[in-house]
Amino acid sequence: MSGFTKCISAVLLMLCCLPAAAHKPSDSYLSLNREPDRLAGRWDIALRDLDSVLDLDRNRDDRIDWGEVRTRRDEIDRYAITRLLVSNGAPCPLHVTDHAIDHHSDGTYLVLSLAAACSGEGALTIDYSALFDVDAQHRGLLRLEAAGGAVLSAVLSREQPRQTFEPGGASRWQAFLGYVRDGIVHIAIGYDHILFLIALLLPAVLGRDGRTWRPVPRLSVAAGTVFKIVTAFTLAHSVTLSLATLGIVQLPSRLSNRSSRCQCC
Repeated sequence: MSGFTKCISAVLLMLCCLPAAAHKPSDSYLSLNREPDRLAGRWDIALRDLDSVLDLDRNRDDRIDWGEVRTRRDEIDRYAITRLLVSNGAPCPLHVTDHAIDHHSDGTYLVLSLAAACSGEGALTIDYSALFDVDAQHRGLLRLEAAGGAVLSAVLSREQPRQTFEPGGASRWQAFLGYVRDGIVHIAIGYDHILFLIALLLPAVLGRDGRTWRPVPRLSVAAGTVFKIVTAFTLAHSVTLSLATLGIVQLPSRLSNRSSRCQCC
């Protein structure tokens, strides 16, 4: 096959490719504050996620306005409090006390203010089951401020939907291992992640020899290349996450919102 024919074939192949969208995990953000006689906090849930289970966009205009949220408020509250159960030896029924709208980098979120009568003593158990039936990769990112000021964190997933917090709290090492375990599972169940890793590491075991690919001559050569690639990727990913978290670099929200099915307000 001539070089010209190869170029034409490559162009035709690119024209036939379907557009790809970046994978954005479905997350909700749960922040709880444990006081001596009560529990209070907020729960941020993406409107696109609520729409997937409650069909909020009844007029099918791909836009959820505040009126649509307000008219379904009781239904949303029932869904939330039946999928977030808190107990302290005995059940601590949660109540939704207020509603608000917040805009995250990946779209619009409904903010539920929560409260419950719950003693600040003893172990606190949280059972989370929101959205797992429509998205197996959904996660609840929990931040718990315990009585005395200790801040604990956890990832609530379909594989580990229950977390129990003892009065002394988990160590930082246990929390770190929990995040590492969740990250490994998240990568392993995503085909896009596996394909990306293969594409990233494939050059480590193959070398270009003229017009053909050949295996590298020694294992040490491949190992060294893998170490360089993994180190560079880790550093680059850490820098980008740090810049975004600290607010130094912020992309326009319209770019990330294009992947959301429904917008609000």
